Amino acid sequence: MELNTDNSVSVAAGAVCRQRTLANSGNDAFSFWKLPETCRPGLEALIEESERNARHYLLEEYLEERQRQPSSILNHYYRFKRFIPEGVRHRLNSIAIRNRRRPAFPDWPCEDALLRVWRLGLAAFMERLETQDMWHLGFWPNGKSCAVVLTHDVESPQGFAAMERMAELEERYGMRSAWNLPLEQYPIDWKRVDELRARGFEFGAHGLRHDGRLFRSEQDFKTLAPRIRRIARDHGLKGFRAPSTLRRAQWIAQLECEFDGSFADTDIFEPQPGGTCSIFPFFLDPTVVELPYTLPQDHTMIHLLRRDPLPMWIRKARWIASWGGMILVLVHPDYCGKGAYLEAYSKLLEYLSQIDNAWHALPSQVAQWWRERNRAELHVIDGQPMVRSDHDGVTPRLLSQEALARWECRA
Repeated sequence: MELNTDNSVSVAAGAVCRQRTLANSGNDAFSFWKLPETCRPGLEALIEESERNARHYLLEEYLEERQRQPSSILNHYYRFKRFIPEGVRHRLNSIAIRNRRRPAFPDWPCEDALLRVWRLGLAAFMERLETQDMWHLGFWPNGKSCAVVLTHDVESPQGFAAMERMAELEERYGMRSAWNLPLEQYPIDWKRVDELRARGFEFGAHGLRHDGRLFRSEQDFKTLAPRIRRIARDHGLKGFRAPSTLRRAQWIAQLECEFDGSFADTDIFEPQPGGTCSIFPFFLDPTVVELPYTLPQDHTMIHLLRRDPLPMWIRKARWIASWGGMILVLVHPDYCGKGAYLEAYSKLLEYLSQIDNAWHALPSQVAQWWRERNRAELHVIDGQPMVRSDHDGVTPRLLSQEALARWECRA
């Protein structure tokens, strides 16, 4: 096995900072893999190229500009939405989805285009460095194999009332989740929120209402964003997910959230279809970590495709775990809070609890970890890795130990 054994570890802090400006987004292949900092000189052009390629997918630049924002048809739909009974609404949406032309890209339920960008970027680095294996910083704390994150969007008072049943179920499997609340859609019992927080759950903002207004226009956003910021600040809500996942990437940072969950890795069935192609966290902005949901939504499976969600959930979770990615669940207590769908969710939790060496974490923990990992530095002294980090869980690993890298690493 040929290792990178560069002994030049006395790198001045200023020089390191200058080198890292090439990858300050944290989304290029070098930053994604977190390779030794002493390997960076000479790779600048490759790093810039990988940054451009990653951005193409992460910010949905493969879509036309008009597709990266809510459509005018949606604006008309939301004007009449409240007059349409929920069952009729789901039926009409299902018919529309079934008649919608399936896009050539991204694929669904699994899309690996960005994984290939990061893998090919790594291959180019290793070829330039003339090595067959090298150290990097593990994707998850303490050498965990993948991450499991549970999130919920609570659409209605009925969904809010069902939180307790789902919370008890998650506790039974030793898990905790995050609940995203539309802040002005129905009265919120903040005492109940605090009680669940005391049990280890967390809460985020789900916009104000499901009325399509937030990202409809710049003027609407400027009007509504201050109210979201104020209520979120008053109640300690650090995360955000846009109602109906309608989104404009360049505006989300103005909500002053620490992390966002408005994007999927791939979701061609949403009102604003697309996806980041990422089964890992990434930086939507220097201040905001994006946590894309990576399992199909229960709403998609139940109401739009009219299929049992469990087989697809398990199929996708197995695929993500095989690459060491982030299994991020988006389930609504409004739909899965009782009956057969609650049973399906229970079986999903049972499956997730049995994934070997998985890290079960809250969204805030994953976002904080991704920041800490990005700030950490890896150096190699006499063939041995040395980590500079304030986080004890940052762990050096050989690329030949990573399933995602082994396609390119031939040790």
